[in-house]
Amino acid sequence: MRKGYLTSFILVGPFLVAFALFYILPVLSAIYLSLFIKKRTLTGLSSDVFGGFANYARAFGDQDFLHSLLNVVSFCLVVIPISIGSAILLALILDELSGPILKTGRTLLMLPYTIPVAIGSMLWGYLYSRNVSPINFVIDNLHLPKIDFLAPNLLVGAIANVVIWAWTGYNMVGIYTALQSIPRELYEAAKIDGASRFAVMRHIKLPLVMPAIRVVLLFAVIGTTQVFGEPFILRSLGYIPENITPNLYIYWIAQRDANYSYSAALAVILAAIVFAITLLMFRRPTKAT
Repeated sequence: MRKGYLTSFILVGPFLVAFALFYILPVLSAIYLSLFIKKRTLTGLSSDVFGGFANYARAFGDQDFLHSLLNVVSFCLVVIPISIGSAILLALILDELSGPILKTGRTLLMLPYTIPVAIGSMLWGYLYSRNVSPINFVIDNLHLPKIDFLAPNLLVGAIANVVIWAWTGYNMVGIYTALQSIPRELYEAAKIDGASRFAVMRHIKLPLVMPAIRVVLLFAVIGTTQVFGEPFILRSLGYIPENITPNLYIYWIAQRDANYSYSAALAVILAAIVFAITLLMFRRPTKAT
């Protein structure tokens, strides 16, 4: 028995050590740091003093931070339905294909995810440019007014488009992999019973891949709430407010204001919100008595 425990610890030990060092320790450090506030001394210099939950009280009255959270809600309402819906549809289509068409389709759909965020955002920044964009070039030749894709009323949609383009293929792979694990005997039995392809998708494929869809949905929620690279890169191409996303706002609080304690409190609040959403998504429904 002890030998079995020792073997298990040897196998899991490296992961537990890495998890503690690179996840648990930074989280505890951020929580500790968030309990301090900056105060100026008589000499004009600032120092960190214990402030308890002062940073958290300030956060809930910070209109910029609250606005960034509302933007995240907007991102989720745009990105998640389109990305997950497209991933499910593409996975179902690929599951019906075979041969070179299947391999080519999988490669092309997964390609955007393999492109680094910085490069992908720069490519879309070129397409969004008011002066050199090929899209605006075509629009201008049609004698129509050029589109400013980074205008305030289009900004959330422009950034959401980049996220959808990058992550749909990744989400599709997770669902497609789950589809491949379904026994083919079920399809054959359904065909013998006279079920159409649509009926097979509706009553066999989708119900059996729902656990995978839930996991993909969870990753989509976590990824959308942490959008940072896309708006950060696009800032060099047009005016993007620093409170467009929580992560970008937290970055500027730490980088520009050097207020690491307040930025740590904001990060802890954001992490708590994401954790609460995760618990709600995976909460088992109670059985009716």
